[in-house]
Amino acid sequence: MVGDGTAAAIGVVALVLLFFSLVLLYSSTLPAVTWRRLVLESLACAVPGAVAWTLIIPALGISLRLVMMPSLAALGAVCCFLVTLVSRSSGASLVRSVIFSCFWAVGVYVPIAVRTFEPFGTITPFGLNPIDHGGALVMSVAVGASMLAVLVVERHSLIRGARMTLPVPLGVAALVGVVFSWLLWLVGAEFALDDVVGLIVTNGAVSAVFGVIGWVTVQLINHGVVALRSLAGGGVSGLIAVSAGAPLFTPVSAAVAGLIAGAVACAFTVRKGSPLGNQLRFLVNAHLMGGSIGVVSLGVLATGSGFLFTGQTYIVEQQFLSVIATASYAFVVSSVFWWLLGRIRSGVGGRRPRILSQR
Repeated sequence: MVGDGTAAAIGVVALVLLFFSLVLLYSSTLPAVTWRRLVLESLACAVPGAVAWTLIIPALGISLRLVMMPSLAALGAVCCFLVTLVSRSSGASLVRSVIFSCFWAVGVYVPIAVRTFEPFGTITPFGLNPIDHGGALVMSVAVGASMLAVLVVERHSLIRGARMTLPVPLGVAALVGVVFSWLLWLVGAEFALDDVVGLIVTNGAVSAVFGVIGWVTVQLINHGVVALRSLAGGGVSGLIAVSAGAPLFTPVSAAVAGLIAGAVACAFTVRKGSPLGNQLRFLVNAHLMGGSIGVVSLGVLATGSGFLFTGQTYIVEQQFLSVIATASYAFVVSSVFWWLLGRIRSGVGGRRPRILSQR
């Protein structure tokens, strides 16, 4: 129990550090404001995730271990911050983004997180039982699909105006913080200090490195230039890809998952002459594609139980269908939430900001 509590505490600390590191790393996607205001607005968008988890789960009587509750509340905060990045970039007011965060926390985060972290519960939508160690389905697949929903409803329109500028030294520090805290979260997500901790850290680091290799390789082939954003894109894609199966991959299979995730995310993200569009596509593609690749590849590469080890397709099917179900549910629910908020805003006479359509 002491080890379980320590691991859970590591998870909470890791997610808090991850939140602030992501605020810095993704700041260039947001309209230019003071750093203090940026952090406060990001906190306002994140809080509903933690509050919803803390209030709803006890009320529903869900049989999760008590030691898991603080970490999953913190994870909810990180997810709600991430899912509102596109809405804030699209010119939405802080109030609309916070309300969307509240709806999303209740309607998307809580049900998907319960299904992810209560594997032996009675709730089995569509009879699916996915393997997901670090919450990739909710943290990446659901978040990416929900970001895509906002972009689709907004028709890829972005407000005019300056964006936050991230100095290179601060960007490097933010990237290091993201990698370090993500690895700590994967350790904490085990909710026990056992003999797989070393493997989790190794697989996470290997996948991040090969995510960078995959991203940089594709960008060099297609565009002949790389930058700090390339390292950030590849590293985050690799970490996302390994999240579902950090204790179940080997270093070789973690490298494969990271390499594919980084290469695919880059191929669908980087376009010439569209820097802001590239950043928003990165948010969607790295999370949605990276998470999907990681979850599905686990069904193929999981040590001892994946398709390559058993020749059986059951786990691959469960992982693939879970990705489809999660992405579809999150996309539809988020589209409805965001569209309704837009209708309500139009109904009270709000005017939209001037927009610039991205290519």
